[in-house]
Amino acid sequence: MDFALIAILLSAFLAPGLVLLDRRNSRALLLLLALSLVLSYLVVCREIGMIYEENNWLENMQVVILLISCLTFALAGSALRSRDRALALFLSTLCFIFSFREVDVDELQVPGWLIFLLAEEGRAVFFVIALIPLSQLLRNFRHYREHLSLYLRASLGIYLLKAAFLLIVLSSVFEKNIFGSSYHIFAEELSEFLAYCLLLLTSLDLVRALGEIAQKASIRD
Repeated sequence: MDFALIAILLSAFLAPGLVLLDRRNSRALLLLLALSLVLSYLVVCREIGMIYEENNWLENMQVVILLISCLTFALAGSALRSRDRALALFLSTLCFIFSFREVDVDELQVPGWLIFLLAEEGRAVFFVIALIPLSQLLRNFRHYREHLSLYLRASLGIYLLKAAFLLIVLSSVFEKNIFGSSYHIFAEELSEFLAYCLLLLTSLDLVRALGEIAQKASIRD
């Protein structure tokens, strides 16, 4: 029952993207769906609990994926013009902020200043840094408003909306165990893992997606 619940919820949420995305991104999303089903089977049906235990495989993979996404967004930003570069750098900073949220830095054998920077009040520095590209995005608010439909139909918009839903809605549903599942903690961790994977897919396709949006926007204008 738990496996069926998790599989149905994730399939119903991810599957529509298969018809909205191009072939390459559809394949990536299909692989992500397959991976989520395999992990669900191993945890629920085979009872391999170490996959989602605290500071174990799933949490460690979340950090790795976020750091790779952070780097990929930053590299993409170097190939983009100022308006699009601000978006890439904002997403890069966001991934970095998410990454230390998943790590218990204070439990690691690291210098005190690093603990302060990543686990205590020092984290505010990164939120301030995120405000720099965010302010640039807000200056271009009119552009994003006028071409909102282009962004929402692109892989960029589809991936980010799905990631936001997984992080804000679905993970909270599992955290509160609304469905009464015995594996709600795993389902919560899996939702976050999938959201971060979607951020990685966004970073890998960002330059191409923004290029297509720019072409379509120029035709409109």
